[in-house]
Amino acid sequence: MRREFKCVFVGWDRAYDICEHVCTSIREAAFRPEVVVGVSRGGLFLARIICDFFRLKDLLCLKIEHWGVTATITGEAEMKYGLDDRAKQVLRGKRVIVADDITDTGESLRIAAEYVRSTGVEDVRTAAMHHKSVSSFVPDFYGERIDEWVWVIYPWSFYEDISHLITNLLVSGLDVEEIKESLQRVYDLHMSSDDMHKIIENMVFHGEIEQINGKVVLKKKRNDG
Repeated sequence: MRREFKCVFVGWDRAYDICEHVCTSIREAAFRPEVVVGVSRGGLFLARIICDFFRLKDLLCLKIEHWGVTATITGEAEMKYGLDDRAKQVLRGKRVIVADDITDTGESLRIAAEYVRSTGVEDVRTAAMHHKSVSSFVPDFYGERIDEWVWVIYPWSFYEDISHLITNLLVSGLDVEEIKESLQRVYDLHMSSDDMHKIIENMVFHGEIEQINGKVVLKKKRNDG
């Protein structure tokens, strides 16, 4: 993981507005999709909004793995779960939109589009909520362009991303206020006290941290060997 980088949080209302903009762009391009394929997990919100906007019933899902913990690439992007024969039959001869949340490198969306194209569709287009200019793949439709490297935190990955950032900060014990200040200083991330307590509770629930004498510390893993 990068030690210091900027994070940007996108709330539910903003996320919906961005998705609606993507849908409008698709309509203005005179492309009328018949099936939507969402790249799990991040692309499912946009995929569902596209279904609603175009009154579509068929929403399929692919799972492609590329990123590990927050802002950490695990290796080459690869298909983890594809489509069964019945789902491929749904795609055959159809106009398809493949949706993801963001093109960090663009590899996930590129692989998904190539996979869908191989099933015998009539046409396939790609869509993302955010497109990073550093990405090697440019989607056909996107809501916003990002020209600096930032890590975008969406509401559907809020607990996961913030927890990983906090774990990265806990070299030694910190109290909640110190964690808030560190998130702002290192990641330019401003957290409310209410959200901080929710995150801390969630991390305790998952056994990632514990609170000792007012300090939050990483929980030591048992060595069963």
